[in-house]
Parts: sequence; structure tokens; C-alpha cells
Amino acid sequence: PLKNAGAEAVELMDRASLRSVEMMPGMPAVVKTLPEGASALLIEFQENSPALLKAKVDNFLASSAGLSMLSEPVFTTDYDEQAFLWKVRKGLFPAVGAVRRSGTTVVLEDVAFPVEKLGDAIIDLQKLFVEFGYDNAIIFGHAKDGNIHFVITPSFNNEEEVVHYDIFLKAVVELVVKKYDGALKAEHGTGRNIAPFVETEWGSDAYAIMKRLKQCIDPYNLLNPGVIINDDANAHVKHLKELPTVEEEVDKCIECGYCEHKCPSRDLTTTPRRRIVIRRELKKLKESGNKPQYNLLLDQYQYDVLDTCAVDGLCATACPVYINTGDLVKRLRRENHSDFANKIALFVAKNFKATEFFAGIGLGIGSGINKVFGKRAMVNITAGLRKVIPAFPLWSPQLQSKPALPASHPPPLKKGEVLSAGQNGGFSIIYFPACISRLMGNGVKGKNNIMETFISVSTKAGVSVKIPDDIKGSCCSQIFSSKGFAEAYKYTANDIIERMWKWTNEGSVPVVTDVSSCAYTLHNLRHALTEENKTRFDALKIMDSVDYLYDLILTRKLAVNKKGNIVLHPVCSLQKMNTQNKFVKIANTFAEKVTVPAHAGCCGMAGDRGFLFPELTASATHDEATEVKQNSYAGYYSSTKTCEMAMTEAVKQNYESILYLADETMES
Repeated sequence: PLKNAGAEAVELMDRASLRSVEMMPGMPAVVKTLPEGASALLIEFQENSPALLKAKVDNFLASSAGLSMLSEPVFTTDYDEQAFLWKVRKGLFPAVGAVRRSGTTVVLEDVAFPVEKLGDAIIDLQKLFVEFGYDNAIIFGHAKDGNIHFVITPSFNNEEEVVHYDIFLKAVVELVVKKYDGALKAEHGTGRNIAPFVETEWGSDAYAIMKRLKQCIDPYNLLNPGVIINDDANAHVKHLKELPTVEEEVDKCIECGYCEHKCPSRDLTTTPRRRIVIRRELKKLKESGNKPQYNLLLDQYQYDVLDTCAVDGLCATACPVYINTGDLVKRLRRENHSDFANKIALFVAKNFKATEFFAGIGLGIGSGINKVFGKRAMVNITAGLRKVIPAFPLWSPQLQSKPALPASHPPPLKKGEVLSAGQNGGFSIIYFPACISRLMGNGVKGKNNIMETFISVSTKAGVSVKIPDDIKGSCCSQIFSSKGFAEAYKYTANDIIERMWKWTNEGSVPVVTDVSSCAYTLHNLRHALTEENKTRFDALKIMDSVDYLYDLILTRKLAVNKKGNIVLHPVCSLQKMNTQNKFVKIANTFAEKVTVPAHAGCCGMAGDRGFLFPELTASATHDEATEVKQNSYAGYYSSTKTCEMAMTEAVKQNYESILYLADETMES
């Protein structure tokens, strides 16, 4: 019925494959209730008009009434839902990593059966899995064409396991070729795993022709030696890849590479997959006693693996099993810290008000030098210092003197003063200007600083805003978390929650911050809190400026004079908080046309990486900046100050908070 109804895709997923992904957020609840032996089909119909599409679907529904189905088919035309379902299907192979035993390897094979025999063939293949003890084996594939993939997770750590795998693979060949007259390969190349069985499938005469063609075209056997034509009958059990147990955070990784396009250091040093591969290789070299190679790799490891990782966690958004290699890097950084370094970090955390004060003085001095000796004086000075002290941060041309906190309009929240929602007949919030905003939040070309802009937007929307009187010295804790300073992170995390509890009259009003990365950190610090502060955290409503604009400001009656064509840089935190769509919708409210570059991604700034390793941000922003430069825009907007600095440097246009767009276009 599916082929006759004109389905473009019919993707099969057996019960075992569904089990590997059934806990994914967003999975239909019915998946968890499916019995053993059940399978699911992902079906896609395509047409040029809604009417024709509906006709196709209706035709299928009418003709499928006699099929044995456990639940009624559900179709969707929603793009996000479609994308999610395809993400599930395409993530089945790496999802096996979430359920396999640590230390086992993942083997993916690709076979085809006559479509009319597909059901029986799959059942027989599943029986083989049981017979050989491959309990986590899964089957998925393109049912319309009789092409399926199966994944098993054998261990190649001893000879007995290898022999066991050899017998299994030969049984598969017997099943596919002899019993069902199928194909050992359907859409992928033969590979060394199947090369010894090509003659079995095609026969001696056909194989002899293949060998003669190979000899004619490639007499020296230079092109993919042994991949199709291989005289070694045991090639499939030689040079087997091992995935040794290394770290809990990444042991689920099967090195599929789905994460790589998200990584800001992909064109500079390494990617999440490569970082994991290097960790595994270091372990193998150490265990084998190969000290020269181990020491060489370890020497390169600090920069390529640790220093240039932005720990932004975008890799987890692309990984089917949500591996966050950034978490591993944070832990490795933490383990590398000396006791003295940890004590210094804790001292800074406990005296952050003084740290903020002296950082402000430093920014003022640097800005003064630039005014006297030219706007790139500090860049040149710090670049010179970096030649002597490589760890010295590079001055950014976007840095200015520290902005002043807004004057008492509205008056700051005094110590002991409480604020309740709806005070003075309007809506009330606590405004938490991030330390980045308090230090680097000055506007350009005579514009207000970010804090003044936030208050202006709120005032125009009729929202009552208070800045706490003791705001100085407060921090979201991200600076310590990203660097792996555990004690300093815990101290700062608990300190900010205690402050917010007091500021908000024990959670009675929302608290809004103006930096998306800080909001993300605040949303995810519960694990670092004391039990008392966990209870407080659960009662707090902490909002990013994007949530604030979308959920509170846009719901008010606004008069807007839209800007022209603008471009956005959605920061990593928006993607991780799943608020990128809100960001775009806000922009569409205040601009005639909104562009999100196809190459938009992590800028690599990661708080301070761009100051310490400017080559990282230069590499990370290259493709996006090249795309943006092809057009002229009326405005360039983002939602995190340091990311705005990175994009400004890359594009040579001023990126600023989307709060500025709202303020410019909202009428008083």
C-alpha cells in the first residue's frame, strides 16, 4: 500500500532500535509501550500542493485499513516535528552508543533482501542476534527498497570474541546470500568487512572478471587496496578497531562525527570526535608502553584538545546521545589545576567586588592609552606582551572604559527593600546586569550603555525595573565553571542564588539578566548548590533578555517603527535553551527583514577564549563573517556581549544586543 500510494520514503525501525532512542525528549509516548517484535515505519509523502499531498495521504489511509497496526498513523506538516522525526531516524546508529557496554565496538552493516521477503528475513536476522548474544543489536533501514542496516556491538578485546564475530558474520552471509538471494551491500561500499565474501555473493566467474578489471585499471593495487578485491579470507577479522574505556562522559561515543560541524575549532585544531579519539589513543599508547609517541601526542594535546575547546556544548545538540565534550574538557581542566591555582580562583570569587573594581580600572587605563596613542595602541602593546607571556590576553578593539550604572531611575533596590509583582499597578522585575555588561557594556557612537538601554525598553513597555543596590560583585559563576575551578564555581553559584532570593523577595518577582550565556549558566547551576539553595533556585524565575522581550515585552501594546534589513547572530546559549526561534520572532517584530546566516554558529569567544586564543574566534567566525559581508544591513544583533565583540571584529560592523533594536524601534 505504501509504494502504491506514492510514499517517497518508508523507513523501518525495529523494537530494539526504538528502545535506544525512546527516552529522547519529544519522543511520542506510544513508543515506550510497544511490545517485543513490534516495528515502526517513518513514512514521508511529498507533493507540490497541500491538496495533492492530502490526496496522497488519504489514499494511503484508505488502502491501509487492512494492515496490522498497533496504533493509527499520525502525519504532520509541521517543519519542526518533521525535523525531529528525521533526527530520530538518522540518529539510530550512534544512539546504540548510549546502550552498548563500555569498551565494545560498533559495527554497522548494510544488506538488502527482496522486498516481498523482507519481514521473514528480518525475523531470521534477529534470531541470529539472539543466538550469538548480540543483545543490543538493532535493525533499521529503507523498507521500500528492501535495504536494511543492522548494528551490533561486539568486543574485540580477546581472540575468543574475534572468533565469535567471525562465525556470526559468516552466518549472516549464509542467510543473506544463500537463503534469501539478497545482497551483502546495498547503498554503501563493500569495505574490508565484506570483501572476503564478494566471491560468495557473485560467484567465481563474475569475481574473476572483477579481478581482471582491477588488474587492468590498477595494476599496482594503489586504489583502495583490499576494499573490494581481497585475497585474504580473514581480512574481516584483522586490524579491528577498538573503543577502549576512557571517561564516563564520552564512552558512549562511537565516533560518528555528527558533532563536528557544530564545533568552533573544527578548522583550527580538533573537534569533539577528534578530542575523544585522542583521549582513547593516549590510553592505548600508555598501556602499550609506547612512550615516545605518547609524549609527542601529550605535548600537542594541551593546545589542540584543551586550550582551543570553547566548551560551548553545541556538540551535544547535534549528538544523538547528547555527549557534551565540553563537560569532559572542563573536568580535564579542573584536574590540571594546581592547589595554588584553585586557591587563587576561590579568593577571586570571594572578593569579586574588588576584582570587578580593578578590572574596571584596567579597562579605563587601556581606553585612555588608546585615546592618547591611537585606537590600536593596546592591541599592539598586548600583542607584544604575548610574545613574552603567551598566556597574556589580547586587547580587543571593542573594549572601552567601564560604563556607569544607570542613575537612580528607577531607584536601585536598597538593602532590605522588597519588590512584589504588580507593584504600583504595573509589572515588576529585578534587573541583573551581568558582570560583562557592568564592565564592557558601553554603547558605541554615543549610544546608551546596555543597562540604560534595558531600562529604556522596560520603561516604554510600562515595566517597573529595579537594579539591586549590592549588584557589584555579583556573578553568574560562568567564568569559574568554564575554566574548571570547582570550588570557586560552587561558591559563586551559591552566592548568586542567595542574592537573587533576597532581591526577588523570595522568588515573588522575575529576575532578568542581559547576557544569554549568563542566563544559560544560571539555569543550569542547580547541581552546584546546597540543599537550601536548591529549594530557593526551584522557586526563582530567572529570565534571559530574549525570554524577557518575547514573553513580557511583546505581550504589551507596543507602537513600533520597524527597522530595515537586519542580520542576527544567535549565540550558542540560545540554541541550548531552545529560544532561537523566540530571538528571530523578536527581530521580526522590530525589523522589516531578518536574516540568520546559513553559516551562523559558535563564534568561539567562550567568554575569554577570544582574548587568549584570538585565532580560535578568527577561525570560528570565518564562514559566517564571509557570508554576512556579502550584503549590507541596517543593523547587526546578538544577545551576548563577548560574542558581539567577536562578530564585530570578524565582520567589521558593530554587533550589539537585540535590546538596542527594541529600544530604537519602540515608541515612547
